Amino acid sequence: MLERNQEAYAYFELASAILEVELGPEHERTLTASRNLLKAKRSVLNVKPEYKPLWSFAALNPMPKLAKKKKKGKKGKKKK
Repeated sequence: MLERNQEAYAYFELASAILEVELGPEHERTLTASRNLLKAKRSVLNVKPEYKPLWSFAALNPMPKLAKKKKKGKKGKKKK
């Protein structure tokens, strides 16, 4: 439900390995963990995250006349 499928798969894999070592491969809880691992494996999708676009349109310059003008340098008296 939280869409954290890869994390769930890793935890089920770890739990299944621990239960198999501690309780044996035929124990009830080990078999349940193995079934959960298979379910998680089916639901894991290796997709890249989707990012929301920052802008959906190009922003126009609100003052196009000012952008085209060249700045003039200051002309004044030079210091001696």
